[in-house]
Amino acid sequence: MIYLDYAATTPVRDEVVQTIQEALIESFGNPSSTYRIGKSTKYLLTQARKSLANLLNVSEHDIFFTSGATESNNWAIRSQAELARKLGKGNHIIVSAIEHPSVMETLVFLEQEGFEITYIHPNSDGEVTAAAFVKATKDQTIGWIAMAVNNEVGSILPVFELGELAREKSLWFHVDAVQALGHLDWDYSELACTSFVGSGHKFYAPKGIGFMVYQPWDKQMKLTPLIFGGGQEANKRSGTENVPYVLGMVRALELLAEEKNSILEHHNDLQNYLYDQLNQHQIAFERNGNPKAKVPYIHNIWLKDLMASQLLILMDLAGIYISAGSACSAGSLTDSKILKAYYPETPERWSQSIRLSFGKESTKADIDKFIIQIKKFIERK
Repeated sequence: MIYLDYAATTPVRDEVVQTIQEALIESFGNPSSTYRIGKSTKYLLTQARKSLANLLNVSEHDIFFTSGATESNNWAIRSQAELARKLGKGNHIIVSAIEHPSVMETLVFLEQEGFEITYIHPNSDGEVTAAAFVKATKDQTIGWIAMAVNNEVGSILPVFELGELAREKSLWFHVDAVQALGHLDWDYSELACTSFVGSGHKFYAPKGIGFMVYQPWDKQMKLTPLIFGGGQEANKRSGTENVPYVLGMVRALELLAEEKNSILEHHNDLQNYLYDQLNQHQIAFERNGNPKAKVPYIHNIWLKDLMASQLLILMDLAGIYISAGSACSAGSLTDSKILKAYYPETPERWSQSIRLSFGKESTKADIDKFIIQIKKFIERK
């Protein structure tokens, strides 16, 4: 098996599995219980929150554990939008046009609830600019939304610049940081946003665990619960906490923090090798996204005149796993909305592009085998 789809999900590291297994066996108590085994489990949860806060350089009191980024995005956006409108601030939200479906579908819901949404498309250079957000802002604007790294093309958005401008304008600012966490050496205390989210299965932890950081600069903008019940997570997110997975997620981020330099170097090496091989084998291609600002582990490539749907089948039969867009669309393969936003005038690009994404275990030999299959596909045409 050759796995080149780490942006979709990552395998769970052995060290993380061990951490989870130990917690499942030895720390199974309910953190809300008042007796000893419950209190010991609560202590582990508290320590994990502190460790995550140290890794992100944020306050532990601003961290809320969730089931993943989809829940976190829904929660952060709906809470801030609905409360800002209730407080009479307005009903207009500005968002990049290349966001994850969990953000886009939340905004569709809010539009149906009477909110006005403005979508900022990439410019001709593939950039989503802060200037475009500022230009679209008006008196009724209440918040901005921009992801840190696009999950399909790997473009890095100017979230640090956007955050400073949003704070100056007293707008809430939400960041989907899923594809940045564990991959970019960022100090999140320098990211001026009112909320950002992460998902464990994107950095070698299990699926079904994630978090949201909520840190409003307007004291009136108190986080409202999305789930009601027993009052866990500071009465904001009810439901018995998944302590083993929380511990596993934090352990995964700790390990990546220790390895960040070597992993970044590894990804850069693979990136250079990939494009060298495509050029050496004279395969016609163009890179998708913003070439000036992108992560080295996600690569979206337009393979001219090669249908992505057919190429994915060939790769699958050869035991090579890649994708043609987001993996969060119930297994469907349709023209990418992200590529449509980037290249509205080049429809053939939408269906002829594939995504490769590297991880810790990816090798140059994996790329070699990928290239071989592309050449076979070209020869069959």
